[in-house]
Amino acid sequence: MDQLNHAELVNRKFVLFAEGCFGLFSSKIAASLLRYRADSCVAVIDGSQAGRTAQDVLGYGGAIPVVAGLDEVLHLGPEVLIIGKGLHSAELPDDWKPHLLSAVRHGLHLVNSIHFRLTGDPDIARAVAEKGVTVWETKDAPEVPLNKARVLDLDTWIIHTCGSDSNIGKKTAALQIYQEANRRGIPTGFAATGQSGMMISGHGVAVDGVPGDFMGGSVEQVVLEAAVGNEWVVVEGQGSLNHIAASGVALAILHGALPNALVFCHRLGAERTKVWDTPIIPIPELIRMNEELTVFERPAKVAAVSVNSAGFTEEEYLREADKLAAETGLPVVDPVRPGGAARLVDILREHQRANADFAPIRRRG
Repeated sequence: MDQLNHAELVNRKFVLFAEGCFGLFSSKIAASLLRYRADSCVAVIDGSQAGRTAQDVLGYGGAIPVVAGLDEVLHLGPEVLIIGKGLHSAELPDDWKPHLLSAVRHGLHLVNSIHFRLTGDPDIARAVAEKGVTVWETKDAPEVPLNKARVLDLDTWIIHTCGSDSNIGKKTAALQIYQEANRRGIPTGFAATGQSGMMISGHGVAVDGVPGDFMGGSVEQVVLEAAVGNEWVVVEGQGSLNHIAASGVALAILHGALPNALVFCHRLGAERTKVWDTPIIPIPELIRMNEELTVFERPAKVAAVSVNSAGFTEEEYLREADKLAAETGLPVVDPVRPGGAARLVDILREHQRANADFAPIRRRG
């Protein structure tokens, strides 16, 4: 069987594996792919919710079925199995292995979203070799140089989505801006910095799999590639500066991307971090922290707050958004609500115009 490149893998019919965890916040990779690549998805595997649909679970995704096992959907012709959940672990859960082996034995390629390398398991490695399928280890680090601040030599305007926690909508905000800007005739590139962004776009880097010294350089490289032929680049954020496990990744992206503008992301109503259960620092303080940690060669300001208002009625959303706007002095927008992405692009265009006279200090040759 021919080996496939990343762009070919993400354009094939796929099944999402989210055993025991399929949900809007509990399997964010699956949720992201169903928002942006639902047309290529034939099913979701999660035996705990078999018989439901993506629409039932997420509120979008239509009639894509949730099933207990791959055998139930082989007649739909899936070519790829994508692990739809990242793990805060470097181990392969025991109950996942039979599903992955079944996929390989039926000739499906694998896209791996976790730190454990699937071919590190002897049984999976043997099956992969026998079937000749492709395994995309999204956490494999590319060979990249140290950050050289080459981004400062670009004429492209760079937007970065930072935020208050992991899994709150930084990627979604970036993709909504990217799609709307292109729709409006602003040639815009998307710089993916995590595995689900890579699976949606077919390119990028999973920064959390890169050795520390090279994280900034890996982001720089992705931004340079995304800038080719484009007026804007939107850089997907990861983690947060106040995240005790992912602050280093957040800072590496901030310094590797060297953005002209920031969009600060927050899950509306959240008071504690999702995984580590620590209090979220007041949003104005977090905004100031992100702004102060941009570098002197290109100081950047937050142009808007992008919120994830899932579970809020329209009235509740507007009320809470108004409160946050008063607290921060910034416009607050949910980019997936009607008109939200358009409003964000309007805000960013105005922010660009207002800062057009700022001349960054170019890197020294």
